[in-house]
Amino acid sequence: MNPRKRNERKTYAMLRMVAAIGRAIQSPTSAEKDRAARWAAAWGVISGIRTRGIRLRRSVLSDHRHRHGPA
Repeated sequence: MNPRKRNERKTYAMLRMVAAIGRAIQSPTSAEKDRAARWAAAWGVISGIRTRGIRLRRSVLSDHRHRHGPA
């Protein structure tokens, strides 16, 4: 793997993590805060930040209460 591309992907993931943290801070409701915090954790894992006890699945990131259509 090209180290430059890996660094670019890591930088992008860290920028997305920072944006998600910002959304969590500015969210007016606790549900929005929770969702943004889950995305921040996901981007953190992708960028290489290791957190004990974090196991992420796609289903964890989506908020089933706001899903459109049948569940």
